[in-house]
Amino acid sequence: MRELSVYYCTKCGYYAYYQLPQNASCPRCCEKMKLLDMPYQSFMDLNCEERDQLLSREILKNCPSVVSRITAPHRKANQRETIAILSAKINELEDENKKLNETVAWMHQTIWDLVRRNEK
Repeated sequence: MRELSVYYCTKCGYYAYYQLPQNASCPRCCEKMKLLDMPYQSFMDLNCEERDQLLSREILKNCPSVVSRITAPHRKANQRETIAILSAKINELEDENKKLNETVAWMHQTIWDLVRRNEK
């Protein structure tokens, strides 16, 4: 008889024990579950908190999309960074606009000086 193995869902964190890998499908989100690199008996020797910590580390290590989902509310609510970036861009564009306006004013003055010279 085959020994049980521990499988976990990388999407929702659900874990279960299966003998065959083809049976390891998450009942919550229907995703294929991943094999935990730990023997069944060693996993059973852990208490609930240790199991949760182990599975949390595995999920974060193997699935960067989980990290991005966890930090998404922070990015969404953190408007200071966006404001700082936009302020810097506005200052840069204002400096460029000032230079362009000075160039246009100089060109305008030069053209009028040439027109006046040609009239004489």
